Amino acid sequence: MLAHVGGTVYTLATLLLITRKDGQVFGFTDHDSPIVFNGVTYQTANSYTASAIAMSSDMSTSNMEVAALLDNVVITQADLEAGLWDFAQVLISLVNYNDLTMGAVPLMGGNLGQAVLTNGQYKAELRSLSQLVQQQSGDLYSPTCRATFGDSKCTMALGPLTFTGSVQSLNNVASWSDSTLTQAGPTVGYTDSKGRLVPTHSPYQVQVVPPTGGAFVANTSVIDSTGHTMTQVAYGHETAGAYSVQAGGLYTFDVSAAGGEVFINYTYSIGYFAYGTVKFTGGLNTGYSFKVKSFAPGLVNLALPPGFPIAVGDTYTITAGCDKQFGTCRDRWNNVIHFRGEPYIPGQDTILRPQTS
Repeated sequence: MLAHVGGTVYTLATLLLITRKDGQVFGFTDHDSPIVFNGVTYQTANSYTASAIAMSSDMSTSNMEVAALLDNVVITQADLEAGLWDFAQVLISLVNYNDLTMGAVPLMGGNLGQAVLTNGQYKAELRSLSQLVQQQSGDLYSPTCRATFGDSKCTMALGPLTFTGSVQSLNNVASWSDSTLTQAGPTVGYTDSKGRLVPTHSPYQVQVVPPTGGAFVANTSVIDSTGHTMTQVAYGHETAGAYSVQAGGLYTFDVSAAGGEVFINYTYSIGYFAYGTVKFTGGLNTGYSFKVKSFAPGLVNLALPPGFPIAVGDTYTITAGCDKQFGTCRDRWNNVIHFRGEPYIPGQDTILRPQTS
């Protein structure tokens, strides 16, 4: 091989060996026909090109970029977007396709990094093994939990928190209704410390949106900007200093409150599956998992649209999630002994605030 590379006529090709996290092995080559080497068939990739490899002797991360067209058979847009190719192991070698007995010259080994999709083409960044040396080792202080819900550090059993369902009707590309999901999380109180402005035009209404994908339960109190507690009345009977509340947390005020600031306190139920995971078991998205942004009984909202359209009748499993807050771990899951965060360590706001005697 050394003599061949030192000659004037080259018959060289690069071999790209990828081993995904699920154990599947794929081989690609920039040659115009498949190459069988060491028992692996390296298929000709569609318009596969590789950039130059940037290397240095100071242990900084070596990298290169590979670009190819999506073939929709081996490498599909849905698999890339679902993360099936993330962090796959990569080995790039150089061979003489006219004489494979010369062996292979390893050019680079590492992992797949960020993949970018543009007009039917993907570009994948390859990062050398030296990047692993630059990764964080150990944990850093954080107010929220560093464990993944249900892992060995969290220790929560996800079996009892996992349920099955099917799409009954679609709300949008990332939301659907399923009346069988009646699970409700705990009811907690919300104290408004930011305030809300009443519209200056009719109707003088404010719609509250509970956090963590929860559902409005009941009104607690409404306090105006002067600190006066307003009076709750029936809908349609609002007067100065009085308001009404309708189902879902729609507050209506009198014209005298227009443009004023109010502080609305209420109770809400935490979305049982908020921050959880949906894994489809039927339909075009079978086998893919997606994060739940918010949940109310019978209503699922994903954080991002799935790779394929959701259809009525698609089946799935859905698992409860956690917002990684100390109070949630303590009050909802009774798992505070395994909480992996430091919520009481003062942050930068404490350090930087003006000091007084």
